[in-house]
Amino acid sequence: MDSLGQKIPEIKYSSDANEIPWDSAVVWTIMPRVGPRVYEWVEAQHIRYVSWTNGLVNIMPENSSILSNSCQCMVLPSGFVWVGKNVKVS
Repeated sequence: MDSLGQKIPEIKYSSDANEIPWDSAVVWTIMPRVGPRVYEWVEAQHIRYVSWTNGLVNIMPENSSILSNSCQCMVLPSGFVWVGKNVKVS
């Protein structure tokens, strides 16, 4: 997790649900076999829009985001994905 956060600082993570900006982020998590649940998220200012279909969530990065230098789209399985009310959707 630390190495991903250093390469792409827009992707944040925490085990504390109180640290997450739920209204203005896309949050995803999986339940680890051992240890606390880790939440990962990208805040709305780094997202052009979010869409979903057939159990997959697509995050299109904002052109000004470092994410857009690394990828055209992030695709997440929808095990647990939270799309905040202040995130643009398509």
